[in-house]
Amino acid sequence: MSSNHVYKRGNKYVYRRRVPTYVQHLDKRKEVKISLKTDDYKEATLRAVIYDQQIEDFWKSLVHSDHQANFDEKYQAAVKLAQSYGFAYKTTEQVASSSLEEIVKRLSTDLDHKTKAEALLGGAGQSTLRISDCSELFWDLVPERIKDKNEHQIRKWKNPRKAAMTNFIEVIGDKTLNEVSRGDILSFRSWWAERLKNGLSANTANKQMHFVKDIIHTVTLNNEIDLDADALFVKTNFRDEKRSRPPFEASYVQYKLLTSLDGLSEKERMVIWAIADTGARVAEIFGLAADDIRLEADIPFIWIRPRDGYSLKTKTSQRQIPLVGSSLVAFKAFPNGFNNSGNPDSFSTYINKFLAKEGLRPTPQHTIYSLRHTFKDRLRDIEAPEEIIDSLMGHKKSGPKYGRGHRLETKLKWMQRIAYDTKNS
Repeated sequence: MSSNHVYKRGNKYVYRRRVPTYVQHLDKRKEVKISLKTDDYKEATLRAVIYDQQIEDFWKSLVHSDHQANFDEKYQAAVKLAQSYGFAYKTTEQVASSSLEEIVKRLSTDLDHKTKAEALLGGAGQSTLRISDCSELFWDLVPERIKDKNEHQIRKWKNPRKAAMTNFIEVIGDKTLNEVSRGDILSFRSWWAERLKNGLSANTANKQMHFVKDIIHTVTLNNEIDLDADALFVKTNFRDEKRSRPPFEASYVQYKLLTSLDGLSEKERMVIWAIADTGARVAEIFGLAADDIRLEADIPFIWIRPRDGYSLKTKTSQRQIPLVGSSLVAFKAFPNGFNNSGNPDSFSTYINKFLAKEGLRPTPQHTIYSLRHTFKDRLRDIEAPEEIIDSLMGHKKSGPKYGRGHRLETKLKWMQRIAYDTKNS
């Protein structure tokens, strides 16, 4: 390298070089100017060697290619090659800013071909992946999370993650991933803090922060991009005062709700009856296949379980529930189930509007889901064991799991004590 590319500015040395004529139509800068961050001339010239070599290679690559279609593939290969020689991949600027000892070690390695030189001296640049690239990349990187979901479940799983990334880009812009900083994360948190003042929930904000972190962490890890997502997102959660949906009173369900559904179709009415005496989620009732409904058994029951193309909310959601009272009537009316390809969210929205119109929601917080809370309270009121309640609700049990769980006969004994009377409904 010609030493006239090293200049002293104040007490420090800088690297300065005019962009040559042959590449000015591709590199629009008049000159390259880089601080060498040292006041020692020998150290400055050593750092400048690295810049000079990589800038030459950069200009040559511009001449031979007018796009960067394979840039990230080249970057990832450089990362792995650097690691194979015992070095972390660093950009040219990062290498030049390293300790003198590390620079000497990198330069002392036998750089017998261009690819190795790029890997050890930073010539492959940085990844060009942007935040907007992340979502589509993320889906392909976590196939195990959606492999057992049906089309509706996949859409429901993806949409809030897409929304989180869209909001994140709206706040900080569509940066490359290696440009994302702690300040960007705090800006996103501040944006959410303003929205919380307008009544949005902390739970929603925390979910969006988690989704963004999860997606960025997964993509950067897979693409060998040096970004510490844990450090970026540390202490960004909002305090969440969780408010559970209130239950209906059991007597209200028995004498008012179950007898006031004439404005619904028979199928819609029976879905509500099925939920009332099983405590199952709407999605679980919709998700039942014909062979999950065992009316012919000595103890009729439904079997909430996953299958190919259909998953449950949690692993512990899998369970068998005896049919009694209103649920037994409902499944006798629809022995093959209700609609396992339907949209449970649309159903819930429709039913909640119906209940509100008919004056069947004691408070605006009461929804169709409140029947699940009522079911749990009814079991508590008769002092059913917590293990029985967890088994029927599909809740995670505390402590280690032993044995096969409670028999249908045992569950039936407790459920018969809370079953709704359907004779006059």
